[in-house]
Amino acid sequence: MKFTLLLFILSKKLKAAAKNNTIYKKHLGVMQIKVLIKTADGKKGRLFIFDKGTFASASGADHQCDVALIWADAATAFRVMTSKTGDADTFRAAAEGKVRVEGMVPYLQWFTDGIKLTMK
Repeated sequence: MKFTLLLFILSKKLKAAAKNNTIYKKHLGVMQIKVLIKTADGKKGRLFIFDKGTFASASGADHQCDVALIWADAATAFRVMTSKTGDADTFRAAAEGKVRVEGMVPYLQWFTDGIKLTMK
């Protein structure tokens, strides 16, 4: 439940930034990508859709995407995604096999760079 709520809040924050944050709008540019964050069991997730400067989102874990961030379980995802040490915890989770990436890794980096812009 906390993981699903976190993804929903993230989608709302990105939607607002796409409308109101000049730096984030510039970051969006002309990219056309779909990023999926989900649990490995496919029970929880959200799709983030970027289309030439616009942003949309859809709930669920069963979507076509360009890159997917797949967490072993919702509790791990929530803990790492809300961690104060962010990148270090993400690298640790990857080393422990608790998160993996499928698809175009540079797109995931672009997505996370954008999130950092919205948190400033």
